[in-house]
Amino acid sequence: MNSRDNSLVTARIRKARLATILGFMMIGAMMYIWSTGVSVFREQLGLSGTLGDADFGLIALGVGVGSAAGSLLIGYLLDAFGAKPVITICALAYPLSIIPLGYVTGFWFALSFGVLLGLLRGALDTALNAHGVQVERFYQRSIMSGFHAFYSFGGFVLGMVCSWLTSLYTDSVRVPFTLLGLAMFIMGCVFSRWLLSKNDVPELSFNTAQVSAGESRSDNAAPKTGTLLVMVAFGLLLLGSMIGENAIADWGQEYVRRELSASTSMAGMAVSIFVGAVCFGRVFGDKLAQVFGNARVVFGCGALCVLGMTITIVGNTTVTGIIGFALFGLGLSSIAPLMLSAAGRKDPENAGRNIGIVNCIGFSGMLVGPAAITVIVGHFGLGSLMFFPLIMLGLLATFGPMLMRVREEKTVAPAAAAVSSR
Repeated sequence: MNSRDNSLVTARIRKARLATILGFMMIGAMMYIWSTGVSVFREQLGLSGTLGDADFGLIALGVGVGSAAGSLLIGYLLDAFGAKPVITICALAYPLSIIPLGYVTGFWFALSFGVLLGLLRGALDTALNAHGVQVERFYQRSIMSGFHAFYSFGGFVLGMVCSWLTSLYTDSVRVPFTLLGLAMFIMGCVFSRWLLSKNDVPELSFNTAQVSAGESRSDNAAPKTGTLLVMVAFGLLLLGSMIGENAIADWGQEYVRRELSASTSMAGMAVSIFVGAVCFGRVFGDKLAQVFGNARVVFGCGALCVLGMTITIVGNTTVTGIIGFALFGLGLSSIAPLMLSAAGRKDPENAGRNIGIVNCIGFSGMLVGPAAITVIVGHFGLGSLMFFPLIMLGLLATFGPMLMRVREEKTVAPAAAAVSSR
């Protein structure tokens, strides 16, 4: 993506970019509609309090298992049929899948629909990332971080709306889930019309001057086994990023309140600042990648995460904790989008499969993370919690840039713009 030809970015490509933005907003919105409705959902099922923790934990586990499975299984369909039909089906089915959860009253039905919700979530996430990589080829620069910024924005806006609705309907999520599910369904009907089909790609060649040491300089695709191993490595590093994010989201408030002697409101503010820093960093992630390259930005992000956690642990005050959380959020912001972008460009013909593998391993952080963190807190105390993301992100900063030094794509046929004007 070195010499850019803006003639490739036609009105149709801009609509495809907007469709991807709206798709990521939908994923974030649906995620936080679920998260902000959890307390009322538990009341609806009679699972409130400590006695309901185990049963609700299984439902949450079902959502996580479904997400990981959906990410992996959808990859082959993406490569066979392209992103458009897959996203269209998922963008219509995913919002509708949350509506039955507003009406269920039994555990097994809730678990079944929870798995379905997660399955569609993982499938849509992988498909939109693959479509984002496809759109990137026309822009000839990284724009994936911007897509993920709208995930955070959509989650914030719809999460606030759902929080307001659950304050009005405190016994059941029937109204919030139905209204917001239908609203997201309508959004899916709109943006799915602007998606690119499988063959809507510019004619590309590879810049062999930037071949990594372990790759052949031929134009042939990398060996399947080697590519799969690289995708697994990407997934493991992304897993570390997601575990770090979950550590702050699930335990950050308790850590700041109990270990740093902050008030409950101040501890909540620290977590809010972390979430805001993630969104803010993603706004500028693509510009940084354009100037410095994806590998250098990922290294810088990993180093910033390590710095943030170090300040939090060593400072051991409320102020340093807030500063550390902010730096950690800025560092985490662009890691996932840039790594997924690199995974999709590694082997464009199998981008769906590759992104699916990386996403599947990354989503397993929703399964592994809570269990690992619980073990750490139980055996070593809450004060040891932040050493876990510190180690995981240190490994990411060390090995992530090495994996991302792949052959860059560049456009050699400006006439390929005709593809986008069909």
